[in-house]
Amino acid sequence: MKWQRILEHAPWARRAMPRGGQMDGCFYIISGRAGPFSVFSDTWRSADGIRWECMSKQSGWGKRCYPEVDVVQGHLILSGGQSLRTFYNDVWRSADQGRSWEQVCVDAPWGIRAGHHSHVMDDEIYLFGGARNSSDRIFYPELWVSKDLGETWELRCELPPDMGRAGMQVCHVGSTLYYMGGDHDRPVFLPNWEGRRNDVWKSEDKGATWELLGHAAWCPRTGHQAVAHNGKIVVIGGHVPGPKGHASKIQAVAHDLWLWDPRDGIDGWQLVTNNVWGAADDSLSQGKSDFRIEVRDNRIWTFGGDRERFMPWPMDNDVWVADWPG
Repeated sequence: MKWQRILEHAPWARRAMPRGGQMDGCFYIISGRAGPFSVFSDTWRSADGIRWECMSKQSGWGKRCYPEVDVVQGHLILSGGQSLRTFYNDVWRSADQGRSWEQVCVDAPWGIRAGHHSHVMDDEIYLFGGARNSSDRIFYPELWVSKDLGETWELRCELPPDMGRAGMQVCHVGSTLYYMGGDHDRPVFLPNWEGRRNDVWKSEDKGATWELLGHAAWCPRTGHQAVAHNGKIVVIGGHVPGPKGHASKIQAVAHDLWLWDPRDGIDGWQLVTNNVWGAADDSLSQGKSDFRIEVRDNRIWTFGGDRERFMPWPMDNDVWVADWPG
């Protein structure tokens, strides 16, 4: 599987956790973090991943990281997140490609949080989990749904306690939701965390009930990215447990790509490559976590991301492309 870097340095700054989506034939990059003390409030778009247009440098929702952004019915919708010290539970919406934003929900019933995951299915926004506080984190095992572009929310279900986490991924194939990996770590900034997960859950009733399928073949991780296409799911990268007894503060980041057809059951995960982004097989730091992933034209696209060293916080603003493996 060949990966091609089509842009080494985008005009948007290097960052981890860029949010966004696809709309009107364009990719969007929104928000993110650069190092421990810098967060962004900008919105960018590109039709080809190479030429980028800044839609707004300072958005109404202010500088924040770890929000979620969804595309629904021609709107960009941003929920929650945090600045350096403040956590949010508001919702902002843009109807003009990110040029301007309107706060459509000031105090959502799901409470302040960051690191949650939202997913759109049938024009409804599903908001999962998340946490507040950066050290002794408080997790939320719950699923909220909005049917009106983020203005109002209903509690769909209280999730099993172990599903209360951050950094997970959710995809759907057909009408079935799949919930994968993430972390339940306290505190968050310790090497070789014990709270990372590689479990896979599914719901066939729009999130009302959940079934644990088991543990995937990929190692426990958080900050990975997943996407569904043609009935299959891909999981790439993420922050993974480092070698036991590793003396440095370098965090291990994965550069693997796994492919799964849910019809094959939990044992059907297949390792396609361990060399995403041209990384060496045995590298601890050439992978990425907290990048952006999209699928278009039967190709996988990744944007930015974090190399996960404590210092000097190397982050990317590059764009990579590879053919869909399935």
